[in-house]
Amino acid sequence: MTVAGFGDQGLDAWFTGLGDEFLGRIPVGSLRPRMVEGWRLLWRGRELEIQVDADFPFSVARAYLVGYSRAAAEPHVERDGKLCLATKAVPGDRLRTVQAVVADAVQLLTDNETRKHDDDFRDDFGLYWLSWATSGDARVEVLPGPHGADKTMLGRAVTTTNGRTLVFPDKAEATKVWKNLTGAPPMALRETPVIAIDPLPAPDRYPETAEELWALVEARSQDGVGLLKRLMNNSPKEAVVVLAGKAPSGREHYAAMYLRRPLDRGGKPFNRRTMRKDIDPSKETTRTVFGRFKLDRVFTQRMDSSASRLPEGVRAQMKGAMVIIAGCGALGSGVARMLAQAGVEHLRLVDPEDLGWENIRRHELGALAVGTGKAKSLADSIRASLPTISLVEGFASTFAAFAREHPEALKAADLVISCTGEWVADSSVEDALSQPGQNAAAIYGWMEPHALATHAVLIGNSGKKFADGFDDQGQFRLPVVAGGKPPPAECGGASTPFGAVELAHAQALVARLAIDVLRGLADAPVWRSWLADATAFQEADASVTSGWAAARGQPDDVGGPYEGDWAFP
Repeated sequence: MTVAGFGDQGLDAWFTGLGDEFLGRIPVGSLRPRMVEGWRLLWRGRELEIQVDADFPFSVARAYLVGYSRAAAEPHVERDGKLCLATKAVPGDRLRTVQAVVADAVQLLTDNETRKHDDDFRDDFGLYWLSWATSGDARVEVLPGPHGADKTMLGRAVTTTNGRTLVFPDKAEATKVWKNLTGAPPMALRETPVIAIDPLPAPDRYPETAEELWALVEARSQDGVGLLKRLMNNSPKEAVVVLAGKAPSGREHYAAMYLRRPLDRGGKPFNRRTMRKDIDPSKETTRTVFGRFKLDRVFTQRMDSSASRLPEGVRAQMKGAMVIIAGCGALGSGVARMLAQAGVEHLRLVDPEDLGWENIRRHELGALAVGTGKAKSLADSIRASLPTISLVEGFASTFAAFAREHPEALKAADLVISCTGEWVADSSVEDALSQPGQNAAAIYGWMEPHALATHAVLIGNSGKKFADGFDDQGQFRLPVVAGGKPPPAECGGASTPFGAVELAHAQALVARLAIDVLRGLADAPVWRSWLADATAFQEADASVTSGWAAARGQPDDVGGPYEGDWAFP
């Protein structure tokens, strides 16, 4: 297919064929930013622009409403009048791409005339609030409280060095998150109203002034005005107020406003006396003073918006689980981070070793952590990366020492994951969990040479033992890997080289089994394995053992997962 250049007669002829609905080409100087060509149409008395960028027709055309304003806001239309369409480009075909965009634009506008999408203003409230924000610099991030958007609360706020304002449900949460981020408690916390309103407003009702905010809170909240009065009792020079509410779908939204006193001619905020000047004694002083503040609607996000995509009930299970990870090397460090990212909020990490240079291409920690304890540095890193997490502790000790010194932590654990890769260390885990009063399940994860095979074994109260799979010298009874290159000198003879790509399968295997256990989807005993592809075996000068092939079958060239019974002759 020959792709016509800009200004081809075929596309212009199609627009011209629309008759009186075609208002002509858009002059280059009137195009939107990054647009290179455009046409203007008339549809039911409204002007609609179709514009394209330099990538067209390998990018979709855009449709814009001319003269769009917040007072006449419509669902799925952005602040600049751009229609939010799901249209896809037809690569290389200018005409079909434009025809599809025009058809979808007309359909959306027709639906809007019938108010088909009105509930979307509230279902997608956060996106519309962002679109109609009046301050491009300020940014507020909210961590919901236990009652979410259903309850008005007096939150606590702290401002970061780069100007972000973080709003928490209470002092305890603020202190926890701030310490996770910075290593120290916050110096100062500001009382910040988080006011539940119902229903959430459409764009034409977004507050423009502090007086309009007060009226909205008075009309749509049960006790929000009381928090506004409390805020004003502190005579703030500036403050943040957050509105909270639920969409018809049940989705929660938060919207923040930044309030500040007006500035005098010298650029300083009005003092308290000036803010109260000339107030009619018959009017409520607090509301009048509040109404004199300047208001900006600001970009607002939830701090927990990156929560696990698991179902709500499962997320609660993950959040409450107590998990101990023994061994924070290449495998254990990745498993720890994956579980934290999946929603596990209570982790204790145990490892006696420091990080060395030989590990930085396959460890969750990099060069800056070389020479530091793996467990404690990993705990610090996870807390800083996921500051809303409840508990991540690192212990620079063997697991045997940890079990002796912290028996209460071991008894409280729901799951212990041993990624030490050492027979003796794994045995100490099994021994500790066999003692009276211990109820935690155990997963043992380890890699064979060159990470060509990984195993994850779940042992519970089934009568099976992890030791069943090993002889008296700690040799695995059903290995996958035979032969292989010897470890290089720089590995200290302790491990074989492998990279992050091979490791990713191993980490996922163990983490997936752990999540299944915490969700109640896996009952002991379970033995899962992952084999690398044939190329990886060849590069390592290794092969699959005859014992594995006889028991599980000869793997194909792409490798992959296996699952079997933890049973040996």
